[in-house]
Formats: sequence, structure tokens, C-alpha cells
Amino acid sequence: MPAQPIKNGFTLIELMVTVAVLGITVAIAVPAFQNVIASNQLQESRDRMRTAIMYAKGEAVAGNQTVTLCPSADASTCGDNSNWDENWLVVTDNNETGAVSIDRILRSFEAPSPAGVTMTHTGGVDLIRFQADGITLNLPPTASFGFCDPDGNVNADSLILSPSTAALRTGSSAEANCP
Repeated sequence: MPAQPIKNGFTLIELMVTVAVLGITVAIAVPAFQNVIASNQLQESRDRMRTAIMYAKGEAVAGNQTVTLCPSADASTCGDNSNWDENWLVVTDNNETGAVSIDRILRSFEAPSPAGVTMTHTGGVDLIRFQADGITLNLPPTASFGFCDPDGNVNADSLILSPSTAALRTGSSAEANCP
């Protein structure tokens, strides 16, 4: 009796089962992965704001000068409103009357992408001004920033500022004041 040749390969049924299992796995994994991406966007936005605040405070102390962090629509002037969804500027500012007079732009920060993060703030924070000793001027007692997922699928992040020292802490989702 002659030996039958060995057949290598997959049958059509084996291939269809494999494709079905792969499809089910992808259907389960994609929504979970989208939540991971949204969570990372919120954390990155919070960390970007933390970096901007700490940079402004550090420049004030290092340069023994008044430094202001403010929102900016055009990345060259401080906005006259409190729209922190725009870019942010860190500037030297020797005008302590309330309005910002830019002596020199130290750095510009890009605000979070509006498609992935909604930014809120409480306390009417129009700007954050640091004196040469690192202490803030005229910061409201309830100054905080919230970073919210527009779809509401991910827990919000927040930054809370101490009104005197501008010490930062990460707040709870409730403190983010998401819409």
C-alpha cells in the first residue's frame, strides 16, 4: 500500500474560525483601548498645565522677578479673559496693577487639544502671577483647573493651587467641575 502524501495547510473551516475569533477579540479590545487613550490625554493635559505653572514659578525665583502665566489666543499677547483652552504664555511682567504688560516672553505652551480634552477652571483665574520669592499675587482661594473627557467615559483629572504658595496637588474627579 503506497504511503499517502502529507497535506500541509488549513481547511476553510479552520480559517473561518480563526478570523471569527480575531474579530471578536478586536471588537472587545478597541473600546477599552479608546478609554486608555482618552485617559492618557487627560493626564498629559494636566501634566502640561503643571509644567507651565512650575516653570513660571521657577523663572520668577531664578530671575528674582515677577513672572506671569496667562492664556493667549495668538501666542504673543496675554488674553484679557480667562479662556485657558487657548495657548499659554509665561512672561516677565513688572506691572502689578492687574493687567499684564509683557516685558519678555519666556515660553509658550500649547493648550490641550479641544477634541480630546475639555478644560475647566474655578475661581476666576485670569492669570497666575508669581513674585520673585515664588509666592502668588491675587490668586483666588478656589483656584483650580479641571481636565474633562468630552464624552464622559473617563474619570476627570484636576489641579488645585494653593492661593498663597501656588503649591499644586492633583485633585479628585469631583474637583474638576466637569460639565
